[in-house]
Amino acid sequence: MLRRVLMMVLGCMVLGGVARADDRPPAQQPVLEETFEQYAVGTFPGRWEVRGDEAEARTIYRVAEEEAGNRFLRASAERQDIQIGLTKKFGPEQYPVLRWRWRVARLPAGGDERAKPTNDSAAAVYVVFDSRIMPRAIKYVWSTTLPVGSTFTSPNYWRGKVVVLQSGPPDSPAWRQETVNFYEDYKKLFGFAPGEVQGVAILTDSDVTQSSAQADYDDLAVLPAAALHTLERNETSVASALGDRQERQ
Repeated sequence: MLRRVLMMVLGCMVLGGVARADDRPPAQQPVLEETFEQYAVGTFPGRWEVRGDEAEARTIYRVAEEEAGNRFLRASAERQDIQIGLTKKFGPEQYPVLRWRWRVARLPAGGDERAKPTNDSAAAVYVVFDSRIMPRAIKYVWSTTLPVGSTFTSPNYWRGKVVVLQSGPPDSPAWRQETVNFYEDYKKLFGFAPGEVQGVAILTDSDVTQSSAQADYDDLAVLPAAALHTLERNETSVASALGDRQERQ
């Protein structure tokens, strides 16, 4: 499964994502960004490339819209395994931060990414590195069963590593914000610094567990190293404000 998504990402056209016109300073400008706002509701996001049956992919991945007007990508897999991706080459030391939002509505029954017979994920975001012939990858997952913080080698591809960011059914339908430093993660997981990033990919699958899965994705952005410090300060300020408010209540 992981090998297929690697080959899909590396076989795509070179796409730079969707640039958002704003006044962010250069130190916070993304090298790749996708907000899904430019696509019509109910359609497949046209800038993304498909590995496998394109007609089937269009039944899994469709743009949806919330009541407030925000558009996002909804993935609904019924015993299916189709990946989509964007290819963009860049240096991971200069752009080491990947940020996105996601949420899950259905988890693949018995999903456990450590073994081939149960290797389905409600939601997964990949970063692909190094050689086009034998790439390495990190797969960040929302797992059905595995504990948050678990890391291990993919059962499908020995040059792929899996990191569990979320696990089990959510306690609310709210979006979960993720921010990862994949440059540092790569060094910890593989033991040395990565080469050039080749692209990113998304996967919601439920084929080997013969079940179903549904997840939403939004606001993917690859950011420069300087942005990480700004994000950490902002998130600390938000957490402090929430703590102060709870103490007053």
